[in-house]
Amino acid sequence: MKKPLFFLIISLLLIILFTVQAITLAKNPGYPEPVFQVEKTKGFLFLTFNLPWGESQLDTLLRILDEHDSRAVFFISGHWLKEYPQNAKKIINGGHQIGNHTFSYARLLALKEEEIEQEISSFNKLCEETCNINPVFFRPPYGEYNPRIVRLASENGCFTLLWSINALMLSNLETELIINHIEERIHDGAVILLHATPRIVETLPQIINFLEWKGYTIASPDLIKEYAEKRCNYSELATR
Repeated sequence: MKKPLFFLIISLLLIILFTVQAITLAKNPGYPEPVFQVEKTKGFLFLTFNLPWGESQLDTLLRILDEHDSRAVFFISGHWLKEYPQNAKKIINGGHQIGNHTFSYARLLALKEEEIEQEISSFNKLCEETCNINPVFFRPPYGEYNPRIVRLASENGCFTLLWSINALMLSNLETELIINHIEERIHDGAVILLHATPRIVETLPQIINFLEWKGYTIASPDLIKEYAEKRCNYSELATR
């Protein structure tokens, strides 16, 4: 057989193989995918905070959320949890959830599979030892992910939760600009990403008041879990 024909056949076989795999994954309802928003939840939205560094704003943030009867997911790293275990317990005792933000706040796309698995599982182990809970949600640092990372999170008992509205980079803006940014993007079932910076914490009461004025309710993260279970049909998580 001539070489050009041989390579053509091999190429066609590879294309067929990859196509079959893609169709299989698309048809498999159990294939893990990230959650960006919660569909079919009219009037509800969800608050999430990335908290990889420091804790000076935490008490104020928790007080504000409690005053507004609002619950959120706090994504922390293993290093943060080791340094501030009592603060992690404050988050839980306030009715909020702790999310897995990896053990060392690593850029996962640069790691091997076993290293990614270690980052996720080590955080879960520490969280269980420190707070006696198993995290429901995982968020990769910097929002960087691929199917392998989402799969490994699922295999460690976590749904990958990202966001549909990013207020993370607005920390130095005036309150009005932050609220305008959110207003332009707000929608039913939105997952909002925030950071526990002084500016965001200072602005948070006005953000919550604005969202309520617009007719939205800040819903419990439990609704995200229910949505993820129904959508993805993760049989291994459904009994948690």
